[in-house]
Amino acid sequence: MSTNQPGQAQQKFTNLRRRLDQLGYRQPLGIESLPLVEKLFADLIHTTESLKNSKLENNKKHVQTQEVDSAVEPYKSDNAKLVKENNEVHLQLVKQKEDADSAIREFKALLRKYEHENADLKFLNNQYVHKVKTLEKESKEKSDRIVQLQEKNFHAVVQTPGGRKKTIPFRRQRMEIDTQLPESDISNLSSIPPPDDPYVADLLQVADTRIANLETDLKKIKDENVVLDRKIQNFRQQVRF
Repeated sequence: MSTNQPGQAQQKFTNLRRRLDQLGYRQPLGIESLPLVEKLFADLIHTTESLKNSKLENNKKHVQTQEVDSAVEPYKSDNAKLVKENNEVHLQLVKQKEDADSAIREFKALLRKYEHENADLKFLNNQYVHKVKTLEKESKEKSDRIVQLQEKNFHAVVQTPGGRKKTIPFRRQRMEIDTQLPESDISNLSSIPPPDDPYVADLLQVADTRIANLETDLKKIKDENVVLDRKIQNFRQQVRF
C-alpha cells in the first residue's frame, strides 16, 4: 500500500504539471507543494468556469435587454405622443371651462337684467290696465251724462202767468215707412256723423283716442312680455346646461 502512494502522487504531479503547462504556468513545481498547488488550481478552474458562465449569462441578458428595448421603443414614442396630446387636451379643457364659466356669468347677468325689465314692464302693464279701466269708467260716465242731456232736450219748460214753471214733454212724431232702406255694409258705420253738440263730440273723440292709444300700448307691452318670457326661459335652460 505504501508502494502505491508514491506512484499516485507522481501521477498527480505529472497531470498537474501538464495542465499548468497548457495554461502557461511553467514555473518550477516541487513535489512537496503538490497539495497546495492542486487546491489552488482547482479553485482557479472553478473561478474561470464561473466567470465564463457569468459572461454568458450577462451576454444573454444584454441581448434580452436589447430585444426588450427594441420592442418598447415604439411604445415609448407613442407614450410621449399621448402625454403631449393629454397635456393639450387638458389645456383645452381648462380654457373651455373658463369660457363656459364666463358665458354662464354673462347669461346670469342678462337673466337678471331681463327679469328686472320684465318686472318693470309688468308694473307698467298694470298701470296701463288700471288707466284703461279708469278711462273706460270715465267714458261710461260721460256717455251716461250725454244720454241724460239728450233726454232733457226732449222736455220743454213753460212759464205760466203766475210765475210757475212747468215741464212739458215733447210728443215724438210717428212716421210710417213704406219701404225699407237697402242693406249697407257695416264698414259704413264709421261714416255716421258725430253728435250735433261739438263739445260732446270732442269729449268722445278724445276719450276714444286715449283708449285706442292705451290699448295699443298695452298690446305692445304684452308682446314684449311674451318675448322677454321666452328669452328668460331660454337663458334659464342655458344656465342649467
